[in-house]
Amino acid sequence: MNLPETINDRARLMIRSAWVTMGIPFDVPMVNEKSEGIIDVEALFMATFLFMQQDRMVTDLPAWVIRFKGIINHQKLKSMFKSCPEKHKRTIIENLNQTSFGATPESFKRVFALKNIPSKEIIQDIERRSSKLNSLNHVGQTSIMLKNRLLYGTGFRADLITITQIKNIKMTGKHLSTLLCTADSTISRILNDLRSCKFLDQDNERIRLANYYPGMFLSSQTILNLCEIIDAEEFRSEELKKETHEKLSFKNDKFCMQLLPSFAPKRLSENSFVRST
Repeated sequence: MNLPETINDRARLMIRSAWVTMGIPFDVPMVNEKSEGIIDVEALFMATFLFMQQDRMVTDLPAWVIRFKGIINHQKLKSMFKSCPEKHKRTIIENLNQTSFGATPESFKRVFALKNIPSKEIIQDIERRSSKLNSLNHVGQTSIMLKNRLLYGTGFRADLITITQIKNIKMTGKHLSTLLCTADSTISRILNDLRSCKFLDQDNERIRLANYYPGMFLSSQTILNLCEIIDAEEFRSEELKKETHEKLSFKNDKFCMQLLPSFAPKRLSENSFVRST
């Protein structure tokens, strides 16, 4: 990956902070979703795999997958992966094959067609790291998407309900299906159900919304933007890079907005994008 080290380092810091929200105890502040926005866990996986290094992430994240496999939306993860440009798919597969993800459940390995078999030592390392993860009770309080999956199941209904907790969301069914990486018909059916029971109004807004969120911190839009940012580094022209960055959509992506210095002029420090709870 040809990104400047300052961008690489900042992206990895932000990714670790997002995983703290999901229950992995990295030594960085967590992302507070109430102030920074909602984290889509499958998009977080994809961002992580793009920036994977040989560090604690390669044991802690497989441990997380094993512990929380029941609340991962594998269909969404597969769709998100398939939508990536081929170049970035190869990067992800290469990164995963060099790490400990061969120890994860078959349902997870099938998404990426992983075949590697981990050694006994790797499995033992993952088991040791598993004891350090936060409990499901904790994760259900810090991640609104995972909380709603515990309430409504791991399908797209739970994730759509999560997205409707964004204040003034103003998104059509088509936009929602794109954001959640699923079929238009799936979202249309769920929206009809939610409108029929007066959970949503005709504009797909919550009829009674008390506990709202400011937007998306990390979503499928983040993955599209990251691929564009990485590809733009191949341009020799700084002007072309700047044009690419200016065309990015940050509506559902506070992560990349904060990743690129030109779009986050008010940052005061390296950790200013997160606030611990």
